[in-house]
Amino acid sequence: MLPFDRVEKSLTHQVPDRVPLALWGGSYGIVDALYMSLLEKFHLGEPTIPFREGHTINYMDDRILAELGTDTRYIWPGASPSSPTHPDGDYIYDDFGQPWRQTYPYYSATDGLLKNSTSISDIHNKVHWPDVNDPKWTRGVPERAKAIADSGYFIVGRMVVSHGPYQMACDLRGMENFMIDMLTQPDFAIALLDRVTETICSLTSNYLEAAGGVMHMIELPGDDYAANDNLVFSPKLFRKMIRPCVEKIVKAIREIRPDIKIMLHSDGAIGKLVPDFIEMGIDVLHPLEPVSGMDPALIKRNYGDSISFLGGVDISHALPGTLDDVRRDVDRCIRDLAFGGGYIMAPCNHLQSDVPSENIVEMYNYAKVAGIYS
Repeated sequence: MLPFDRVEKSLTHQVPDRVPLALWGGSYGIVDALYMSLLEKFHLGEPTIPFREGHTINYMDDRILAELGTDTRYIWPGASPSSPTHPDGDYIYDDFGQPWRQTYPYYSATDGLLKNSTSISDIHNKVHWPDVNDPKWTRGVPERAKAIADSGYFIVGRMVVSHGPYQMACDLRGMENFMIDMLTQPDFAIALLDRVTETICSLTSNYLEAAGGVMHMIELPGDDYAANDNLVFSPKLFRKMIRPCVEKIVKAIREIRPDIKIMLHSDGAIGKLVPDFIEMGIDVLHPLEPVSGMDPALIKRNYGDSISFLGGVDISHALPGTLDDVRRDVDRCIRDLAFGGGYIMAPCNHLQSDVPSENIVEMYNYAKVAGIYS
């Protein structure tokens, strides 16, 4: 089967020839040091031009994906206002004016711009809300879309910003402050969530327009609602505060591309929210990581007819381990998630520099054999 047909069939909950494979999306990429290692392993010469700055994952290289035999290819925004690209002293600032600092292996927001703010007026006055119509956000998108439109691959649009409404509100206000806000001053919390959501909706709409009809799936900005053992707030609070924001983004996407698949990344034990995700119109959920508070196999059995899954492969233990560890985890993902279609195999988060390059090669080579549907 062509890669597009393989992924498309799986996402309609049918059985393709084998489990589809993906890598290098907005929440399952390769850190730069590991990318350089793979370049050397495959004798590919010089790296490509970075597609962005201000992150630990700044490259996208179709040559690596071809060597690994993945079924997806990617379009990415021309720039992102949440990228820390403006250094000043000890900090690096993004286009919102939010200070960041590199805390290995990622960049992390420091004290939020709204850390000491409790008035709604501060939301509008203290944050440098970007001009969403600035052409730099979609620079290069039409050209990339045209270049891969007829490639035969399943084409995914990477997220326009790294964090969704909840996490961006936490960045700007501080996580502890914002968690308290949702309970003690909900009007302020909702106003902040709404302003963030408005920005994401406009950036996403312009991104879709720039790509034309080329994308087959688009990623929502990542929004983590859980720790390893449970949600960080109640489902009731999620439905009151955060779900309406995500639904607005989904609606904005559907107004332009009613047919496109929509992926949400949310780490941790998010099992209690899967029924909400289905009702909200999410088609694909990443990462279904194997953590203490969630059983991916149970999630698949309970909801696999209504939503598809991407990810699953353990980056904390299996991929940094032995080749046997890698093969065992691939077998686990196929056993627990692949039956009946509705599954794309990928890492459950970004591949870090502690993952040997030979383990990545083994993961994809082994999955192409072990993932054949009989």
